[in-house]
Amino acid sequence: MAHANMAGSGLFDHRTTSSEDLANINLANKDLANAAAPARHVLREAYIEAAWQRCRDDYGLDPHQPPPGEHIGGAALKQLREELGLFERVGRAEMNRLLSQISHQVGASDAASRYVLMLTDATGTILDAFTDNANAECARTANMAPGFLWDERHGGVNGPGTCLHDRRSRVVHRDDHYFIRNSRMTCSAAPIWGSNGALLGVLDATCLNCDDSRASQVPTIALVSMSARIIEQLHFTHSFRDCMILRFHERPELVGLPYDSLLAIDEQGQIRAVDSTVPAQLGKETHTQLVGHSVAELFDISTDRLFEHAETQPFAIWPIAHGADRHGYASIWPAKHARARTRPRTPSGMGAEKAMPLRSLARPRHKPVPTLAALAGADPVMAENVWRAERVMDRDINILLLGETGTGKDSFARAIHQASARSDDPFIAMSCAAIPEQLIESELFGYEAGAFTGARTGGMRGKALAAHGGTLFLDEIGDMPLSIQARLLRLLEEKEIVPLGSSTPIPVDIRVVSATHRDLDALVARGEFRMDLFFRLNGVTLTMPSLRARADRAALIEQICRDESAGTPMSFAPDAWQAMLAHDWPGNIRELRNTLRTAIAFAEGGRIERTHLPRLIAGAAPPVAPAALPDRPHNHPPGSSAPDAPGGNADERTQIALALDQQHWRIAATATALGISRNTLYRKMHRFGLMKDLQ
Repeated sequence: MAHANMAGSGLFDHRTTSSEDLANINLANKDLANAAAPARHVLREAYIEAAWQRCRDDYGLDPHQPPPGEHIGGAALKQLREELGLFERVGRAEMNRLLSQISHQVGASDAASRYVLMLTDATGTILDAFTDNANAECARTANMAPGFLWDERHGGVNGPGTCLHDRRSRVVHRDDHYFIRNSRMTCSAAPIWGSNGALLGVLDATCLNCDDSRASQVPTIALVSMSARIIEQLHFTHSFRDCMILRFHERPELVGLPYDSLLAIDEQGQIRAVDSTVPAQLGKETHTQLVGHSVAELFDISTDRLFEHAETQPFAIWPIAHGADRHGYASIWPAKHARARTRPRTPSGMGAEKAMPLRSLARPRHKPVPTLAALAGADPVMAENVWRAERVMDRDINILLLGETGTGKDSFARAIHQASARSDDPFIAMSCAAIPEQLIESELFGYEAGAFTGARTGGMRGKALAAHGGTLFLDEIGDMPLSIQARLLRLLEEKEIVPLGSSTPIPVDIRVVSATHRDLDALVARGEFRMDLFFRLNGVTLTMPSLRARADRAALIEQICRDESAGTPMSFAPDAWQAMLAHDWPGNIRELRNTLRTAIAFAEGGRIERTHLPRLIAGAAPPVAPAALPDRPHNHPPGSSAPDAPGGNADERTQIALALDQQHWRIAATATALGISRNTLYRKMHRFGLMKDLQ
């Protein structure tokens, strides 16, 4: 069963208490509470026996006479919810999804209506309880409502209470419960961890009248644990919106999924927070060994290179080394509310230069949008894109932009808007990959006041309504969740939206431009993207060429250099220019712009040397004699550009493979022999397809 497989797919493999969590979940397979055993005298798991002993000896509870339900309400409950507003908000969104998933799991059986979901804080106080209307009264009678306490002292042995005490996922099945009145219930509960070792609370799914075996609860505890992990990640990323989020895992296919580990990195490159999985992933005992340290102390990557990744290749997955010759894969998510990065203060006795924002060395943050003609340059493919865009931009035809990350899809979409008759109206951009799935719907369509707990006073109008009269740019449309695609299709076909919490459609007049680097045809074939939505978005498709494929690459490098230098005359040393032309630019124009911005900052006397370029670029081509390429400013006459460097990828791959064999595939030794860092070696191995040979 697919749901059962989640328990062993890696979700618990990297938690601080992972082995015990997984063991406790797998105990459900034993079905020790078989119906053949005498009621209330079954052989129980050790953690259940320990919980019974606490209830009997420490709390003095009587299984036959439970104490009255302890409840906080009114102003106290309201204040508690406000204090935990973010936790409750992301918890509610995930509980909605989980309830429908559990209902789908049990199919059309009566069990679907018997489930109650509860979200508690770290004391066991219920913040929210979800069930269907038919079961609501029964849930309230059982004290499964906001404000009731379900710790062991008040609720006996039960899912949330025992989970909170043990701080591990727990299944409490039927007669495992201490109070006889709860002996028909089965609870599946998972802890929810905040940053830096803080326990936020518990997510629990309780079947009120369970006739199934303990083994049958394996899919449920797997689903609950997965949802708890999703809540953890949502809470973490929203708690540190001013930080970059480094997502890390030993397997590249798990980066960006609920199985990976999250680190929040501030503008100085220091680790401000880690989630509960990070210490075990990095071989540490606790978060205190990580928080406050520079990311460069833990991973084989400089802070400058990390920030370069954030600007040139956000969300991309790349190999990274850490610890004693260990490696994994990482992805960097840019800060959503970034503060200006500052230089470290000058040590005493070394001058009185004040700390200053590095952004002051870069281009202005608000520049005029380039025209379509300027973006086309002298490339025939781009010229064709401009011609086609101009023919449809003022018609009711949606435009789909395809191309690799960093090819300028966002800039092209803005240029289309500026050239259209809608230029005086809003251009609203939304990245479908940067917003958690649970929040995309409210971000796009908005919500009414009081639509859910934690919603803004007065509601929110959403991106679609904000774009009324203008252009809505949906970036990374290939990452739009399948559950939201039907609503987007309705928006495109009926030109109206219905905010969450409302039943009244609102007409909107928008032109939609969407973009993706993913293969939408393949997504449609796999059932991950709606075919009808694909055809609706695909009024006209424009493919943005990669930088390495552009016929005007040399001229484009020069043009961007002029833009970044703000008119200051610049020239390239011959070997620097050849290295620029030889590089394959996987990050495309975004990577080029960031590279030139940094090189200009280092250049003295208006001359960019090879040493001013990142090592990955500077090492892309062999040095050339000065006579091979004239020293010239970047605004040299057309037609005098340097020839592309000869393809050396095959030779470089052979050189790296030979060095690896000579060093018996020891990464550190091979990197030293080649004169490069381990991180660079991993990157080149990944590019040349050598990672699969690293066993």
